[in-house]
Amino acid sequence: MPIQTGPRKYIKDHSNDPIYKTVNYNFYFKSKILSGLLMSLGFLVLGTQVVLPLVFFKTQDEISKPMRSSVLGLATGFSDFEFVELEEKNTAEEEKKVEVPKFFTLSIPKLGINNAIVETNSPNLSPENSLGHYNGSALPGSRGNAFIYGHSVLPWFYNPRNYRTIFSTLGSLRTGDEIDIKYMGENLKYVIESKELLTPERVDPLAGFKPAYLNESTVTLMTCWPAGTKTNRLLVKAVLTED
Repeated sequence: MPIQTGPRKYIKDHSNDPIYKTVNYNFYFKSKILSGLLMSLGFLVLGTQVVLPLVFFKTQDEISKPMRSSVLGLATGFSDFEFVELEEKNTAEEEKKVEVPKFFTLSIPKLGINNAIVETNSPNLSPENSLGHYNGSALPGSRGNAFIYGHSVLPWFYNPRNYRTIFSTLGSLRTGDEIDIKYMGENLKYVIESKELLTPERVDPLAGFKPAYLNESTVTLMTCWPAGTKTNRLLVKAVLTED
């Protein structure tokens, strides 16, 4: 066998080298296509779950269920919600229903709420197209306490024409601020006297806050608080004035 005396020549095999290989499809997919797909998916989620809902929440008076179910909707208080603490008492007082107008209106000048619709003796514990007047509580202008409830979300999304956000700034009301109610053709002016923060189980929509012997007409407005959460309930209490 002849012995090679000259220099040896080595030829490197680049077939498995991701750098020198002409096209390494596995490396190309991971570094280019896969990262691009993940980035596109991220933009899609951001757009459909945050950016688009953000535009709708700020500009629309009515919010669709898919928008409410988005990540932003769940985080800011737009998700579906019922005042379940009212359910048992609402059923118990059903026999007290009398013939009354189906709706009346409520205005709060300080909050920009103008002639918001209130459903009288409402059976709806999740009022989306109006505020709810609790069944069995007093009617506006009559002796006793009228109990009205509505939704709230993060105040940044407050829209006084949207019934899912209408009470988002209720906490900014102060003693002496006015609530105007139009009921049976009569204009009623209530003046705020106090506010109270309660856990849901302590809310009694049939309880008055004035002694019965005074025969006064009062109103209580209730919403979830802090706005955008469901932890507590804010109650704003007002008394009818003759002015």
